[in-house]
Amino acid sequence: MFFKSIRFKILAWYMLILAVTLFSFSIVLYGIFNTVLVNNLDDLLSSRAEGVTDSVHTYWHDKDSATDMAPFLNIARDWVEEKRKDPELMKIFVQILSVKAERLVSTKSMPFIAPIPKSDFEDVLAGDDSFNSLGGVFIDGKKAKFRVYTRPVIEDGKVVYMVQVAGPIELISIASGSLMVILFILLPLTIILAGIPGVLLAGLTLKPVNSMINTLRQITAENLKLKIHIPDTKDEVRRLADTFNDMIERLDRSFSSQQNFIKDISYELKAPIFVLRGEIAAVLNKRSSEDEYKAILSKGLEELDKFSRIIEDLIVLARFDNSQMPIEIKKVNLTQVIEEVLNAAKAAAEEKDIVISSFLQDVVILDGDEERLKTLFTNLVDNAVKHTRRNGKIVVAAHKSKGFANITVSDTGIGIPEDELSYIFDRFYQVNRSRSGKSGFGLGLSIAKSIAESHKGKIAVESQPGEGSTFTVVLPESYPG
Repeated sequence: MFFKSIRFKILAWYMLILAVTLFSFSIVLYGIFNTVLVNNLDDLLSSRAEGVTDSVHTYWHDKDSATDMAPFLNIARDWVEEKRKDPELMKIFVQILSVKAERLVSTKSMPFIAPIPKSDFEDVLAGDDSFNSLGGVFIDGKKAKFRVYTRPVIEDGKVVYMVQVAGPIELISIASGSLMVILFILLPLTIILAGIPGVLLAGLTLKPVNSMINTLRQITAENLKLKIHIPDTKDEVRRLADTFNDMIERLDRSFSSQQNFIKDISYELKAPIFVLRGEIAAVLNKRSSEDEYKAILSKGLEELDKFSRIIEDLIVLARFDNSQMPIEIKKVNLTQVIEEVLNAAKAAAEEKDIVISSFLQDVVILDGDEERLKTLFTNLVDNAVKHTRRNGKIVVAAHKSKGFANITVSDTGIGIPEDELSYIFDRFYQVNRSRSGKSGFGLGLSIAKSIAESHKGKIAVESQPGEGSTFTVVLPESYPG
């Protein structure tokens, strides 16, 4: 279980990143260390070659033998033999070469060293120094690799001989190998030791999350008022706590709305059934005239229509939720659809002396499902008629802008309180009934929103209590799907 936990994943990633970082650092450190050792050896060889050149050359000139090569060789051989036991030169091998790469003088223990590459030798003859890493063999037959420095000695503008100084790279290899062993041991040890604070760090990081889990376990449908403690930070943990609290609040609102919906719909569904039952019982208990029968049947049909509308709305929402509501996209004259909706609403508006006006500036043609769009605007206009006081006004306007159709439905109704604006499109939500005096199921606006979103559009509302509301629908002229 631990190996599948977030704590283990955090620890694993922490140790992996640490391992990669330390490994990269070790590679860089090893490279720098090796380069520094080589450079130090190069500096030592250069310094020794310069000392040999200055000493032998000066001694040769002091003896006034600069014009004779034989005395020079004797002088150089004596000097080399004399300096062979110098502690600073114990590990350094010196030889003097002619311009033809012939060995003139060398230390007795001088190993055989492979000739420097031809291109480098030509550079030395031209007066340039040369550093090379060459293979060689000691007198006892032991093979080794040497760092070789070749320095030309110039007289009267030309090279007269060359001083070559060599040092085994073995010491560098030993030092580099020692460093590698140390890093090989310290690297895993450091990672393991760093894992201990890593465990503590992971536990400390997840402590607020564990606290949230304990709180969430206590939350039930009957206990949705319980909130998660919000830490006094500005990090992801606080955002997570805020998100959970928002979710719990939405769940609480949803459960409350559904509970109210069940109560309301139980009453509303019971009412037509009760009326139908009473009317049918009355018909069965007494003989009535034809007109009375027609009135009873008409009343029953009206109640059944109400019953049918409720069920149809519920089915529509269920299909939208399951993405099973098919929409048939084709070219739709939205202006004509809105005019039909307004004509259908005029009868209900006239009963309350409500004036409906329209400002359809453009002929709006867009891709959409005509029947669904008609339902969308019917719900908005019916909602406006329902919540607009007698002698009020309803204004519907439509225009095109940058590839979108913008439609507004404004009324002079009771308005919506600011604290309820963000909820009115929620399923089963009803604005405070005491303000409107109207019944309903909180489904019409939710259906309108679902239809708008199924057309890749959006719907919004602005409202002032006591002054009215304005619903705005924005739909793309071309269906993006």
